[in-house]
Amino acid sequence: MRRVPAILLAALLLFGLVLASALTPALAADAAAPATSGFNVEAFRKNFLAGLGGRANFPDLTAESVQVDQVERAASFGGMDIYAVKGRLVPAEGQSQPFLLFISADGQFHVSDIINLSQGKSILKDTRDKIRAEGLKGYGHTILKGAPGKPVVVYVSDPFCPYCRQAFNYLMAKKDSYSEFRLAHFPLPSHPGADIASALMVWAAEKAPQKVLDFVRFGYVDLAVPKIKDRSPESLKKAWIQVASAYLARFPELKALGKDGAAIVAALGGSEYAKRVAEDMATASSMDITGTPVIFVDKVRVVGFEEERLGELLK
Repeated sequence: MRRVPAILLAALLLFGLVLASALTPALAADAAAPATSGFNVEAFRKNFLAGLGGRANFPDLTAESVQVDQVERAASFGGMDIYAVKGRLVPAEGQSQPFLLFISADGQFHVSDIINLSQGKSILKDTRDKIRAEGLKGYGHTILKGAPGKPVVVYVSDPFCPYCRQAFNYLMAKKDSYSEFRLAHFPLPSHPGADIASALMVWAAEKAPQKVLDFVRFGYVDLAVPKIKDRSPESLKKAWIQVASAYLARFPELKALGKDGAAIVAALGGSEYAKRVAEDMATASSMDITGTPVIFVDKVRVVGFEEERLGELLK
């Protein structure tokens, strides 16, 4: 399984992908909070911002930047109620970032987990799994429909990750074992050009849905992985153009984006397609996904390409 270092992932998700850096300002967050049943939303916003403030290159944030979408009591611990808080951090400019945090009722303390030592398990797990399962309902891009009544597969993946390519071929051979296959993009920074390939798959899902599976299959099976000598801007741009040019040669309809690979790369910068890739990555981060592939079969999460486990789930 390929992973993104935690610090690098946080930086990518906070400031957006390179291609999404020119996005138009995000919509202002709705300050109205959901019913909270004892949770101090305003104190949480204030403390959350105080903890984030003062960091180098951090975007300007206000209380309205912390959008709280869902609050649910998760557990009691040492006389303190702990709440699951799901929402989005929405800077004045740039990509909004979803979060799922466990916070004390007074909005002051955050806990990553609480383990009951006598039982050897987390007392927050059930709530975390429930909220994450709810978030899966609209996650990813529908690539194909399979057999009615079967599980839904959500595939969090990078087209240049070798394990992802193996898992993709395996899942394509299992079309009769799931009702829907949804792809969520997670291009790793260690794979230059994977972000361009992902954005072009999003373009196909929206502009050429009848060919979206062909676009995805090309990216995961036939597309050559660019090889660059370093990570200089010039080398990265070369990788992007190589990927875009390969896609254009295979799919002439991409001329709607640009006449050649360089023009397509320019058109993708700041586009809705790049934004959707960044949103996929941000949602994955809120589910503690740091590497690829991760495969959800209905509510069951499989980390890495575990063929035996997938075979049990996709009988």
